[in-house]
Amino acid sequence: MTIRSILTCLLNEPSAARLSEAGSALAERFDAHLVGQHTMEAVVIYPGIAMHVPGPTFETFNIAQREEGEAIEKVFRSVTERRGVNAEWRFVRADATAASDRMIDSARAMDLVVMGRPDKAYDRADQRYALDRVIRDGGRPVLLIPEEGMGETVGKRIVLGHAGTRESTRATFDMLPLLHKGADIHIVHIGDEVDELRDSAMTDISTTLAHHGHNVTMTHRVPHGKSVAEMLIHEANEVGADMIVAGAYGHSRTYAFFLGATTGGLVEHSKVPVLFSA
Repeated sequence: MTIRSILTCLLNEPSAARLSEAGSALAERFDAHLVGQHTMEAVVIYPGIAMHVPGPTFETFNIAQREEGEAIEKVFRSVTERRGVNAEWRFVRADATAASDRMIDSARAMDLVVMGRPDKAYDRADQRYALDRVIRDGGRPVLLIPEEGMGETVGKRIVLGHAGTRESTRATFDMLPLLHKGADIHIVHIGDEVDELRDSAMTDISTTLAHHGHNVTMTHRVPHGKSVAEMLIHEANEVGADMIVAGAYGHSRTYAFFLGATTGGLVEHSKVPVLFSA
């Protein structure tokens, strides 16, 4: 399987160029169709609140939304035309639902989704949890592009977080189309315990990846008080990885809220792209 369709979710103008460049580079590499999408926010009037919203207020709001969409579209088209990729622009109305719902609808028809990390300075209220929701509910792998960008070598040297979970397994196989021939894959398990069954599972995964023609190493790291996210990022720095691959949200939302989560740590702190699967 290869990548033939890519969705780039463009939430705001400041990040549009970076994400458009990343999406275009991938579309160019795989000869894929790239979709750039921005969602127009809806004016929500909550039931039970008696208030009159004048027509000009709606119009002013809609004009501002259209202008923002046009500015993002201009950036997207500028990048894709310069790189000569097969690209499509979508300006989608949220209507009565959240912006993330529209992104999820589009993501489910794509091979890969490209997004940036949440930005409190620019993201609208209805966009604030877009990345979280698309990863959780989109059913497709999501490639997070940090502020540092993607780089031209992504897919040559990988740190793969192994957790023995469904999500970790999905991430392992979702990354395969992104890999260059003969990629270096560093499989890392982080934990204090010794587990023969886990080590056997890592060996099996290593063998399967080697059958795809990749160079695979396995490592067990003891965290010594550090989080799993910190350890994976450290490992990526140590080996010069151009991408981290990890299963996302292997625990409940309650667990993630109270104890912190590997996913959130990678989203917030990684300086290289991270491929998430849930």
